[in-house]
Amino acid sequence: MSYLGFSKRWASSLAAAHQLGEEKQAELAYAIEVLAITFLDAALTLIVGWILGVFWNTVACLVTIAAFRHNAGGGHSESPWRCALVTMTVFPLLALAASHVSMWEPLHLNLISLISIAVGFALILIYAPVDSPKSPIISPIRRQRLKRLALIIMGVISLVIVGLSFTGWDYAPEIRMCLALSVLWVSFNLTPWGHRLWCFIDGLGYKQERRCSD
Repeated sequence: MSYLGFSKRWASSLAAAHQLGEEKQAELAYAIEVLAITFLDAALTLIVGWILGVFWNTVACLVTIAAFRHNAGGGHSESPWRCALVTMTVFPLLALAASHVSMWEPLHLNLISLISIAVGFALILIYAPVDSPKSPIISPIRRQRLKRLALIIMGVISLVIVGLSFTGWDYAPEIRMCLALSVLWVSFNLTPWGHRLWCFIDGLGYKQERRCSD
């Protein structure tokens, strides 16, 4: 496992200060690297959104997807860097798509909103929470709590989507479609097809692909 130079130094300093072993130091280095990549990823994603002229749409997509995934989980890359690259690509594209879709007829916007809400709730009930093989959710109580929280978050997102349809705010249709398309994307990531997509992404550039048996 390879780490960034600064993550190794920080982990080494923390390990020395708290008298931690090499295994804990390696875990700290990995955690610091993932955290740094996450912040860098968010910043670069917003920059791409700004370049495309959909900065606030990208913010809406980021917030929606982060809130959804926090408890529901979902497919992900085994490489933080690949995950960051996908985020920088997909989120601004969702924001850009929402900008164009928002100009459709109100009937179409209502239909997309309804589909996204129905799909979100249905897939949470069927699949969530989706854990990682490296960090499985063993406790049935915790699993039920995460599913319940995921449903609550989905309920809040749904209320915002519906509420935006009744406002006269000029920007409401775009934000509404950002939320709806983001829900569809993260809901897809809960499914076996979403896992297979991430397996395919992880296999790019390697002679031996990650096994996608889920």
